[in-house]
Amino acid sequence: MAFWNKEVSDVKKENIYTPALAGYKEGVSLQRLLKEQFKGEIDRKEIKFPVNLGEEHPFDFNITDGVYRNMGFVNAVIDKFIDFIVGPGFFITSDDDRAKEIIENFMQDVNFDTILRAWIKEALIKGNGFLEIGGSKDEVPQGMKVLNANYMYVERDKYGVIEGYNQYKGKYQNFSKSKVIPFKPYQIAHIPFNKNADDAYGYGVIYAALNTIDNLLQQQKDLHMLMNRKANSPMHAKLGTEKTRVKKKDVDAFGEKMEFLNNKHEWATDGLVDIKVVDFGNIGEKFDTVLNYDIDMMFYAFQVPSVLMGTGNINEGIANVQMDAFERRIQSIQVEVEKVIENDIFQRVLVANGIEGTHVEFEWGKPSSLEVAKRLQVMTEVMKIPTSSPAIGKLLEKEMVKLLKLNEAEYVELLIADEEEKEKYEEEERAREEERKQPIVPGQNAKPPSPVLKKNEKVAKKHVCTSACNHKHDEGFYEQFVTLKEWLGFNFSEYLDDIILSIKDDKFKDLLGTTKTQIAAGKFSDSQVSELKKVLETGFKKGSSMSEMAEEVTKKVKPKDLYRIKNGKVMKGVSGLPILSRRKEVRSIGIVRTEVTRVANQGAVKTYIDNGIKKVQWVSSFGPRTCPECEALNGKIYGVREYPDIPLHAMCRCTLVPITEVV
Repeated sequence: MAFWNKEVSDVKKENIYTPALAGYKEGVSLQRLLKEQFKGEIDRKEIKFPVNLGEEHPFDFNITDGVYRNMGFVNAVIDKFIDFIVGPGFFITSDDDRAKEIIENFMQDVNFDTILRAWIKEALIKGNGFLEIGGSKDEVPQGMKVLNANYMYVERDKYGVIEGYNQYKGKYQNFSKSKVIPFKPYQIAHIPFNKNADDAYGYGVIYAALNTIDNLLQQQKDLHMLMNRKANSPMHAKLGTEKTRVKKKDVDAFGEKMEFLNNKHEWATDGLVDIKVVDFGNIGEKFDTVLNYDIDMMFYAFQVPSVLMGTGNINEGIANVQMDAFERRIQSIQVEVEKVIENDIFQRVLVANGIEGTHVEFEWGKPSSLEVAKRLQVMTEVMKIPTSSPAIGKLLEKEMVKLLKLNEAEYVELLIADEEEKEKYEEEERAREEERKQPIVPGQNAKPPSPVLKKNEKVAKKHVCTSACNHKHDEGFYEQFVTLKEWLGFNFSEYLDDIILSIKDDKFKDLLGTTKTQIAAGKFSDSQVSELKKVLETGFKKGSSMSEMAEEVTKKVKPKDLYRIKNGKVMKGVSGLPILSRRKEVRSIGIVRTEVTRVANQGAVKTYIDNGIKKVQWVSSFGPRTCPECEALNGKIYGVREYPDIPLHAMCRCTLVPITEVV
């Protein structure tokens, strides 16, 4: 996960590029921020023609490309890598369901599974996979394609920050500036595989094996040359004897006849001619040692288990160790690819759809059988620990179901009984909240004053607590002496008047649309805001529940579907349709909950100020749906004019209560 996808609090906690994160949140160029962060410079070997193409390639990518295309062993090795990396498949996870859906639709639209295989193969063969992401920065990418790394060049500044990419397919001898195609950093997703230190490019998996490949090919060439000669069964004819010499012209004439010798020829010679087959011996044995050595070196260079290629004659234990090492290597490659996909592709798609600050995880498919066995063993040991909590046990059970490929539906049915009670409680709590009366008066849920209230009212007014006072200063003690008005802290009718006044004066700017586009996208018109004010005012006066007020909003205000807007325009998704923010069926209750909380607290604060209150305390409504932010603010004390915005978010249930001092 890239640092600019983390929450600010997490970054501060981990000390990771906090200044850069702050700048990114404010819209500052990430590339400029990185320049400000780095001090160390890099070595650059740039190709400079009339224009700067970028840094030169570390080697000729055509070499490794040719080896892959023409050598079966290398072709098989690369295919094994691809099968293990991409073969298990992949899936998407995110806490934001809408973000997850957007990414899944995008991947389906661009055939990402097919592109992914070709992209990674290019990176393994040449060390660099360049994927073009079509469209402008603010638009949803309409497509992607893998570019030939032979023609792509990386352009960086002296600190190593990527400034862009260039494609040049012309000949260097006759350089043509018009053939240079520049790309912005956001237009290219680059996988530099097997990269060294601050190099701009990777080396892939073939480059390190080139010398061994040369040796192996030369040995094979020599072997086949000799085998070809032996396969022809060459013959040697000896003419004459030591005592009887044969003239050269007779030897040449006999040799010419032998050139046309085949298996149908039969010879009849005198005692002066001796014909024999030339025997080279067992040529294969002479090459076995060298060839086997070179093949072993090939496995070492590629880091591929020999057992995986079907050549290893080893025991099962060693084979398992080799496969485990290879799977770890595959996982390290997958991690590199994940980062590029999440940061360079997913983030651009999400931002183009108006979603910022949300992280979507790219996860590879099922683990290997060896990994499954190890994970099951660990989980079994954890479940045996007596101090393990039931929650941990349930999580491990669910994970085991997935690893063992059991029927998840049946497992879920077994868990339904345990979950039904929890769901029932949440539904009852939700219903109680929707039916409770408004306004929420701070203190209204307290116990009523005791019957002795009036009797001891004068005593309470005369009482002054000192350090020698032996009263127990709890709510029960003061409850005996204060009046109902004093106990509540203010007059209820005045508080209600302040709420009504807040409703009339409020502009409801978060709901109001100021342009035709905003109103068409679901924002309220002036007339709708006026109707909303009437519904809220009537609801407060009658003490209606939120569900009753929501019904009135649906009937009289008539909210429409709300769509996401950015820079004055309705945002569109990958499909080209407007991005829905909230359906009209759920808008009424959300608006009522949010606005009731807001105006009720506005009215309360005005009442507090009128009654001389100096401080207020944030009180969160605790329950299964209480958010972490509201929970963290519970009990915090602020000046009566200095508290955070309330509601803190849509459908917030928090309130502000007065802080008074008794003397």
